[in-house]
Amino acid sequence: MLIYNTTFHVEGENNLSPFLTYMRDVYVPAAIRDGLLQNPRFVRLLTEVGDNLFGYALMCEVEDVKILKKWKLETGRTLESNFHQQFGEKVLMFSTSMKDVTEKVVGSE
Repeated sequence: MLIYNTTFHVEGENNLSPFLTYMRDVYVPAAIRDGLLQNPRFVRLLTEVGDNLFGYALMCEVEDVKILKKWKLETGRTLESNFHQQFGEKVLMFSTSMKDVTEKVVGSE
């Protein structure tokens, strides 16, 4: 199981409400619609990301790299393009793929 994380940096308080509405009504439902990404968690970053910037992240689980590549081709590209059309440079986004290695460092006594 992999974790696919997309981090968002929202510029200014006046962009927060439109961003949060878009994420709730458009982005997250579209991201998980085909079932390839699962268990979405949308979180607010508590660390400061810059002056007048607000950080959020969407974390989803995905079975493996092959399925993630399929999602990126079939859904991710369009979703990202639509997002950029909606927000331009008012919201920056970047994605990271991660592998959970908890079992290798926790409980291995």
